[in-house]
Amino acid sequence: MRVAIVGAGDVGRAIARDLINQGHEVLLIEKNPHAVRSDTVPEAEWLMADGCELDSLHEAELQTCDVCVAATGDDKANLVHSLLAKTEFGVARTVARINHPENEWLFTEKWGVDVAVSIPRIMSALVEEAVSVEDAVKRHFG
Repeated sequence: MRVAIVGAGDVGRAIARDLINQGHEVLLIEKNPHAVRSDTVPEAEWLMADGCELDSLHEAELQTCDVCVAATGDDKANLVHSLLAKTEFGVARTVARINHPENEWLFTEKWGVDVAVSIPRIMSALVEEAVSVEDAVKRHFG
């Protein structure tokens, strides 16, 4: 599977390494020249470009990707990239990082987002699940 990841910061590089270890082909797209650290994920293809510009995405041949991951630290950029990937390049699946929980309502299929990932929401859910399990065990086993 070919995966494009926009945003090659710590999060994007970690996702790339994991996907490469699972046997996937990864393209990392980063617009900040200081953040392009190809030595940290040498197995990935790297492109210094803006993941929100059509010309850059054409250069990246985004239409050849099965999945696009918007992993920048900017919610607006993640939304724009997801929408372009889905509508202009026909990418089958998009995953977008939500940095600010108040923006969660935007990360929908209308904006081209198939899967929205909010770390605060995930952590809250895991805490709730842990508390529920603990309460159930205490009630059942006393």
